[in-house]
Amino acid sequence: MSASVVVEPHFVEQMQRAIERYRDLEPQSIPVDDPETPELAMPNRLAYALGWVLASAVVGSRFPTAAIDVLPVYHPEHGWDRFLVTRRVSCALHSDEPADSRGVLWLGEEDAPVFTVGQSVRLPLGTLCRTEPAEAIRRLLYAVPAPRLRQGDHSRCAHTRAEAYPTVHRVVTDLIVDYPGLIAARELFIDDQQVDGAYHPLYLATGAKLEGWTYDYFQLVYGDQIVFVRTDGKLMTYERAPGTWRTVGELPLDDPAALRARLCEVLRLGGASEATPEAQGEGEPEESGTASGTS
Repeated sequence: MSASVVVEPHFVEQMQRAIERYRDLEPQSIPVDDPETPELAMPNRLAYALGWVLASAVVGSRFPTAAIDVLPVYHPEHGWDRFLVTRRVSCALHSDEPADSRGVLWLGEEDAPVFTVGQSVRLPLGTLCRTEPAEAIRRLLYAVPAPRLRQGDHSRCAHTRAEAYPTVHRVVTDLIVDYPGLIAARELFIDDQQVDGAYHPLYLATGAKLEGWTYDYFQLVYGDQIVFVRTDGKLMTYERAPGTWRTVGELPLDDPAALRARLCEVLRLGGASEATPEAQGEGEPEESGTASGTS
C-alpha cells in the first residue's frame, strides 16, 4: 500500500512553498505578438511547480535503481503541459520503449497534476497536493511502474553515469519553486551549424562533440540569463557577458545549499522575498550583480 512508501520531508516543504508562490499566478499562453519568447507559456502555473516537485520525488526514488526519469515537455500550442515518466533516454537497454510507457503527469487537466498510465491508471493529485502533500507524493510513487531493468551492459547508461542527477534535479526544483520566472528544459537540440551567426554554447563547450538531440543537460532560463547544467553535475556553461560563454567543472554536489547558491549566482537570481529561509544569508548576489565566473 502507499502508506509503506517513505516521503522525504524536503519534498513536502517544496510543495508547500510552491503553493504559496504559485497559487495566485494566472495561466500564460504563447504570446501571439512575440512567438520567439514562449518559455513561460503553461496552462496551469501552480500545476507546473507541483509537477516539478512530484518529478523530483520520483527521480530521487526511482532513478538510481530503476532508471526512471521525468522529463518536462513543451507543447507548441499549449506550452509546458506535461511531464513524461520514462526511461527511454536514461537507459540504453530501454531506448525502444515508448516515451510515455511509464506514465504522464498532465498539467492542463482538471485537478492537475494528473498522473496517467495509458487507459489503466488515472490519479488526480492537485487537491491532494494542497491538502495532504506527503500523501500525494506517496500515491504517485506507489503508482509509477518500475519493473526491473533488462540484463546487459549498463555502463553507457545515464542512470549509471549520473549518480548526482537526483541531487541536481532536487536543487533545480528548489529554484523553480522559489522563482516563478525560472524555466527548465531537458530536451535540447544542439545544432552543428551557426544560428544567427553563432554556434550553440554546448556545441562549443564540448569541442563540437555534442550535436543533435540531448537529454543530458538542464537548460535554465531566467529573464535574459541562460545556464546549462549537465545532469551529472560535472559541467556548467553560462553566459558571463553578452556573447561570452564560460564552462566550469564539477559543482559542489556534496552540498545542495552551495550548489543552489552557485546556480543563483550565475542565473543572477536575487531578492530575499523569493529566497527560502535557509538560503537567505548564504551569499546570494544582489539582483543587479553579475556572475563572477569563478568555479
